[in-house]
Amino acid sequence: MSIESYGGNPDIVATRAEIERSAFQIKLCAQELTSWPSLDLLLQDPALQLQFRLAAVSICQKLDRLHNHCLMAAENYFTTEAQIHRRFEITFVPALAKAASSLLELAGWKLDSNVSVQVVKQSKTLPPKTITNMLDRLWQLSAKDSPTIGVDRFVQTDGTGVAVVYIPGTQTIGDGKNPLDMASNILAMAEPAKATSEKAVLLAMKQAGISATDEVIFVGHSQGGMVAGNLMAHPVGFTAAAMVSFGAPLAQLRKINAPVMAVEHSNDPVPNLSGKANPLKRNWVTVQRISEKPESKALLFSHSLKSYRNTSLAIDASSDVGIKNVRTKVFQKIDNAKPVSSLDFVISRESR
Repeated sequence: MSIESYGGNPDIVATRAEIERSAFQIKLCAQELTSWPSLDLLLQDPALQLQFRLAAVSICQKLDRLHNHCLMAAENYFTTEAQIHRRFEITFVPALAKAASSLLELAGWKLDSNVSVQVVKQSKTLPPKTITNMLDRLWQLSAKDSPTIGVDRFVQTDGTGVAVVYIPGTQTIGDGKNPLDMASNILAMAEPAKATSEKAVLLAMKQAGISATDEVIFVGHSQGGMVAGNLMAHPVGFTAAAMVSFGAPLAQLRKINAPVMAVEHSNDPVPNLSGKANPLKRNWVTVQRISEKPESKALLFSHSLKSYRNTSLAIDASSDVGIKNVRTKVFQKIDNAKPVSSLDFVISRESR
C-alpha cells in the first residue's frame, strides 16, 4: 500500500531559503568578477593576471558547489510543489460558506443554537500508541446511534494534564437535534466558534474537567477534523498540543503552530472542499493515498473510516521523515502518561 506525504520535514521546507541563499552567493561571485580591472589592464600587468587566475579558480569552485545545491534544493522543493498543486486554488470558500449560512437562516434553519452534553459512559483507558489506535477509538464513537464524542484524560509524569478529544464526522443533513450536520459543516468552514458541533465539543471538554493549562490532542474525521482545526487555531480554555485528522478540509487554516497530521485520500472529495492545498510547514504533514473501492462498502468508500484505517496502518509503518517527525511529536505528549478518565458524551442541539 503506497502513501505519499509532504510537509513535516524541516529540510524540504527550508529549500526555498536554500535557493535564496545560493542566489545571493552567485550574485556575490558576479560582483567579485566585475570588480576586476578591464581586460586591457589585465593583459598589460602579469601580476594582475596571476591574481585574477587564482581568484577565478576559487570563484569557479564556489559556483560549482552552488550549482549542485540549487539542483538538490529545486528537486526537493518542486517535487513537493507538484504534490501541493494537484488542486485548484479557490480562496473564497470561507466567504462562500458565510453567504450560505445567511441563506440557510433565511430559509428557516436554526443555526443559532444552544447545546447540551451528557456523559453516557465513564471508564479509564491507556493512551493510544499508534495512529491506528486513535482511528479505532474514533470509529467506535462514530458508529454509535447518537452523536457521541470522546474525551480521554491523562496525566504526564511531570503532573501536566493532557487529553485526547475524538470528534466524528457529519451524520445527518440537518435542522434537527444532531449537531454533526450539514449546517455545522457550513458554519465551521465560514469561521471558528460558530458551528454547533464546535460549541458542543468545548462544552464537553469543560465538563470533563479540562483546564487552561491542560494540553489537548484532537482526532477528527471529516467535519470532526474541521472542528478540531478551528479549535487548534483558536484555543480557548485549553492548550492546543496536536491534531490528527482523516478526510477533513483544513487548508483554510493557516495559523496552527502545533503538530498536525492531515490524512487524506486523493480520491476523497471532502478534503478538497477547502478550495486549497494544505500548507507546506515544518509542523504539518499531509499524508495521501488512493483508496480502492473494495476497501469499504460505503457509498463514498474513499471517505469511510474503514478505508482510512488501511491508510493509518501504512502511516504507523512508514519511515518517511516528515511523517516520523510529526508522529513523534504527537505521541510524545502522551508517552508514559497515566489514565485519569475516559468519557463518552452524547451531544445535542437545543434551539433557542
